[in-house]
Amino acid sequence: MTDSTVAAIHEAPPQGVFVITGGGSGLLSRLLSVPGASATVLEASVPYASQALTDYLGAAPEQWCSAVTARRLAMQAFSRARALGGEFGFAVTASLATNRPKRGDHRAYLAYQDATATRVWTLALEKGTRARAEEEDLVAGHALAALAFSLGISPAPDLPCEEALGDSGLAELMRGERRVVAGRRFDAVLPGAFNPLHEGHRAMRVHAAGRLGRPVAYELCVANVDKPPLDYLDINPRLAQFQPDEVVVTNAPTFVEKARALGGAVTFVVGADTITRIAEPRYYGGRARRDAALAELKDVGCAFLVYGRLDDDGAFRTLADLSLPPALAALCEGVGVAEFRNDVSSTALRMG
Repeated sequence: MTDSTVAAIHEAPPQGVFVITGGGSGLLSRLLSVPGASATVLEASVPYASQALTDYLGAAPEQWCSAVTARRLAMQAFSRARALGGEFGFAVTASLATNRPKRGDHRAYLAYQDATATRVWTLALEKGTRARAEEEDLVAGHALAALAFSLGISPAPDLPCEEALGDSGLAELMRGERRVVAGRRFDAVLPGAFNPLHEGHRAMRVHAAGRLGRPVAYELCVANVDKPPLDYLDINPRLAQFQPDEVVVTNAPTFVEKARALGGAVTFVVGADTITRIAEPRYYGGRARRDAALAELKDVGCAFLVYGRLDDDGAFRTLADLSLPPALAALCEGVGVAEFRNDVSSTALRMG
């Protein structure tokens, strides 16, 4: 990639945030060495230490250098870019030659995220054939090509690529222009990550609809208080598990935000593990904010239908077994074990 390509990137309207870890910092050097970089680069971060990377993601990744980690970094960078008025996030995570032997392959993953697209490229490097500086130069060149392609400037790099696109409604959700995408309004929802959707979810939804006397939708949230936001490579396969008229998609990670997005008086169908987390002040920034959120949920007429779940110790717990703040307990109705029990979990299914 020549300086003219970098100049064309700077002339393109989108601005973004960049995050580099493990290698590939030459991308930043190339962007910043050509005049006009402020038209492209809003911010750049290099979370090199493991704790720095964990802090940036909000949780330790399963693998430090992987396509998934690159995507999570790009999504975090996109979220930061939106806060700064920008349009995209770009990430590089690499494992390159160093001053000690490495057991794994030398490789890099390049990820781009904006409101309409998720892309991640894989660059495999032949171990032992290049010095660190040569590997860095190769990664930077491919990263620049991936960025130029994503901005509509040049052809795609000749690398394996995973790509997923979002429709206009999801793009508006990603940009924060709307909080919910749904084919119809529901006043009862079963929130979850649905990774994957399983028979336990389906049975609980059917039972809750009968108990409440009205339809219950699945609610998939693209943001989460515990995990990095979902991108389109996460969202699209999960949505494919549902019929279009049985799922709502939100960008509302807390239950008070869900209530606002869904129009007020909503019954949330949840497990005992979820209702326990709702009580934790750390998700609100303190006890006072938690209590204010619970008061708002009460004021708008929200309620929780709580199903029993196995806890980490293997004990099946229902609402009757929990100690909740009185303000939250007053919003809850429990389903007893004799009425419903299904121990299938997405985590167990993923683990095989």
